[in-house]
Amino acid sequence: MQSKLEAKRTGARGFKRKRYWIPGVVLIFIIGFVGIGAQFTPKITVFLLKSFIEIANQDTNSKDRMISEDVTLVANVPYADQGRNDSTLDIYYPSATSEPLPIVLWVHGGGWVLGDKADIANYAVQLAKQGYVVVSMNYALAPDTTYPIPVVQTNQALNYVKNHVSEYQGDPENLFLAGNSAGAQIASQTAAVVTNPSLAKLMNITPSVQPEELRGVLLFCGPYNLSTVAETGFPLIRTFLWSYTGVKTFEDYPRLNEMSTVLQTTEAYPPAFITSGNDDPLTSQSIELAQVLKRLDVDTETLFFSNSSEKLGHDYQFDLKSDAGQQAIRSAVRFMQQYSR
Repeated sequence: MQSKLEAKRTGARGFKRKRYWIPGVVLIFIIGFVGIGAQFTPKITVFLLKSFIEIANQDTNSKDRMISEDVTLVANVPYADQGRNDSTLDIYYPSATSEPLPIVLWVHGGGWVLGDKADIANYAVQLAKQGYVVVSMNYALAPDTTYPIPVVQTNQALNYVKNHVSEYQGDPENLFLAGNSAGAQIASQTAAVVTNPSLAKLMNITPSVQPEELRGVLLFCGPYNLSTVAETGFPLIRTFLWSYTGVKTFEDYPRLNEMSTVLQTTEAYPPAFITSGNDDPLTSQSIELAQVLKRLDVDTETLFFSNSSEKLGHDYQFDLKSDAGQQAIRSAVRFMQQYSR
């Protein structure tokens, strides 16, 4: 009788141990499946990244995106009638103004795979308070949509802004193009399309504005030489560019040169404000672009914090509570004041 009872207890303990094994085995299987799958498509990694960011941001989105009483927001305005639900923009402008104001068309960042026009809401409000109409645009995200669609969409957004922003107190003769991270790459390339007829022809894009109508570009923490960007060690850069180009070994992508702004600038490129943090892996890319533009005698202002003891990482400028963030926005505003008509 005792031996039977002991056998039952031993069996129960063994069953419990097996139950504990099951989740571990399942977890190992899932990790293995994800790891193998990620070798064949970037979609798995991008999906996991998006899920993680959505979870991390779900408690902060509502309280972090506050619109000032001094600023009017017109949200989700379609800028292209081609059936894309991502072709929308948000417009921020001072609520009390009686004269046309300079316009900033902003392209958000996110590695070409993430992000939303609302991500820069706080920054847009601060710029609007200083007398600017800020237009923040959405664009199609990779890997579902690949290059060059976001550049085409930015050109479409420029067309909308040129023809309609006066309805929101904007001055279409004082137009600036801005972007951060991957958005800076898109913005910088779009500026090259506007000012480099050979690139526009190569990409089969008719620029929406004339070179003289684009008063300047403001480029924050972006990549501008896609042939060498992997050498920076920026996290997930290979996954991002695999997603955007559709080619796993993206260095072999035949259109990589036209995506690299350092290879597409001319003397006609608009005045540029270029900044990046001293602890951002992509800063070398910003320095290279600035050097290229200066060699072409393009008016170029830079802010790199090379002598700062503070470590300033990627997209440092959005921390407006920091001295560096305040310095960057003041420098950007001074730049636009200098090059406005």
